[in-house]
Amino acid sequence: MRSSGIHKILGFAGCAFLGLPFAPLLAGVSPLGTYPAVERLWMGLEEGSIRPAAYEQIRASAEGYIALHAKDGQMLKKDEHWATSDPEQLEIERKSVEIDASKLERQIKKNRDDAMEAKARTSLELHEAEGKRTGLLDAARDEQVPAALKTRVKEAITNIDEQIAQLRGKIDPETIERDLKLEADEGGVQMERKRKQLLATEKRSRLVAGFDGELRLSDPLKKLQAAAKSPDELLWVKPNEHIATLVNDQVYEISVTASSPLLAEIPTESLLVFLQEGKTGRLVAGEYARTDEIDTGAEIVRNYIFTIRKDSVDVARYSVGQRNLVHVYRKFPRPYRMIHKKDIAFLASDVLAASGWDGLVRHLWPGSEVIQVGPQTIAVKPKDEN
Repeated sequence: MRSSGIHKILGFAGCAFLGLPFAPLLAGVSPLGTYPAVERLWMGLEEGSIRPAAYEQIRASAEGYIALHAKDGQMLKKDEHWATSDPEQLEIERKSVEIDASKLERQIKKNRDDAMEAKARTSLELHEAEGKRTGLLDAARDEQVPAALKTRVKEAITNIDEQIAQLRGKIDPETIERDLKLEADEGGVQMERKRKQLLATEKRSRLVAGFDGELRLSDPLKKLQAAAKSPDELLWVKPNEHIATLVNDQVYEISVTASSPLLAEIPTESLLVFLQEGKTGRLVAGEYARTDEIDTGAEIVRNYIFTIRKDSVDVARYSVGQRNLVHVYRKFPRPYRMIHKKDIAFLASDVLAASGWDGLVRHLWPGSEVIQVGPQTIAVKPKDEN
């Protein structure tokens, strides 16, 4: 009887302190098995929007003309070329590169012809210099030539020997070919740079479909195309103007820009969302697909992307682009017990203050394990449930 009185006065913690047998549960605490088993836990509300999974808005990169090669509503294949921006300027640059290439080819030929002519002239000069040298050698050996004059002859021979050496260097085949190759290589590098610049310009100018989908021209561009006198007429666009959207609406997805830091702690493969459609109030379910990070310049925005289930696609079609509330859940591989925080917060408030929800749950149900703490509820794995 006395021991029982101590149990009532000190409670569970007092028994542990005195080394007495543990009570099964604290007073007023229900067994974990009486709480509902759930396979997901509500983690909060975010904002999100529905969009086709394959969806791209195309804007004009700069002010200028655009040539359309497809019509509004036309189905495009991936990589299909459907428009060209500033085609006239592109054609001018193409012709400029062709002219420069032709000039380089002619210049290389001219350099070789000039080198051969120079070699012929130098060979003639060499022949004349060698003839002069022979005459000077004869004069140097002639005994009738005065000694003072022979000294000048020897100096002339030395000078002409240097001239002959220089002339022979100029007509050396290896030297000529090396100089011609160097000039050709220098011109080739400049030409290759111009070709790469042209390829980059062509790539920027060519608007191609990033995926199979329907081309939907913007209203201003549709009007310009309808008023054009011929299909080849160029249309004027402003910088950054929305000119078209490419859509494949066979699959839809929910994009959620998460503001709650709690979501960043949840394994992404465990995320599940339900978007509340604005008109009907129906919930559109989405399974996690990927995370997109967008650099805005000021910060990195993280968007969680969820693929909409097939049974919700019909509802999704009528809510594209609208901002709606999104219920975010964490799903579990097996059921766990769900406990509302308000039901246990005051059973041992001192433990909650000191050890948080994890400590409180272990205090109330020894051996249990907290799986997830949500804004309103907690998912708990009981000791005896594997």
